[in-house]
Amino acid sequence: MNPIALQIGSLAIYWYGIFVAIAFVLGHLNIRANAKTYNLPMNAVDDLIFKLAFALIIGARLGIVLINLDYYLANPMHIFTRAGLGSHGAIITVMILGYFLAKKANLAYWTMADAIAPSLSIGHIFVRMGNFINGELYGAPTTLPWAIEFPTSGQPVHPVQLYEALLSLLILPFALKWARSPKYPGYAFFRVMLIHSVIRVFLDFLRQHTTLIGPFVLTQIIAFGFIIGMSIYLWQRSKTS
Repeated sequence: MNPIALQIGSLAIYWYGIFVAIAFVLGHLNIRANAKTYNLPMNAVDDLIFKLAFALIIGARLGIVLINLDYYLANPMHIFTRAGLGSHGAIITVMILGYFLAKKANLAYWTMADAIAPSLSIGHIFVRMGNFINGELYGAPTTLPWAIEFPTSGQPVHPVQLYEALLSLLILPFALKWARSPKYPGYAFFRVMLIHSVIRVFLDFLRQHTTLIGPFVLTQIIAFGFIIGMSIYLWQRSKTS
């Protein structure tokens, strides 16, 4: 697998970047479609999404830096030169900054969260495909017939990237349905986040990790936090809906 899709002289265009760009475009189109269904002002929505796109990239990068803080403290310039994005860092940054930006734009926060919800699945599909082609974030060694040997794995391993991409593809139709007609503000977002967090907990048991906190890694602990929070909210809303 060659991570470079096209090379013109010294300029290299990577598949990972292409997949991220596709995710942004498709996600933006879906957000606009949902916003139109909700009768939201499109100019305000477009402006918000533009700002959140930058927040997402910065947050995703910070997520990787924090998870590997010892390495980046020893190699600070690699913060800007080494590849890697963290989904939890992106989500948390967008959720926090999005609250203030939505309030400033006079847009209902949880309504916008519902409009964005399917983009979470879209992003997981394409970003994990990029991870697969890059030969990164693969799983533990296995003898299963669909195991894949990556250039740095040294032996056949679980293609965890494809597992997550496939599961995200299965979630997407439900996310689209929930976002089209949410029963209350946050209805689609909380469901999509809950399902993706459960998936992350289980798939992280298959991934190769170096830093553990007890039997878990940091991303699993964050996912557990999301699961608890989302479950409590959905349970409370089910009693009042």
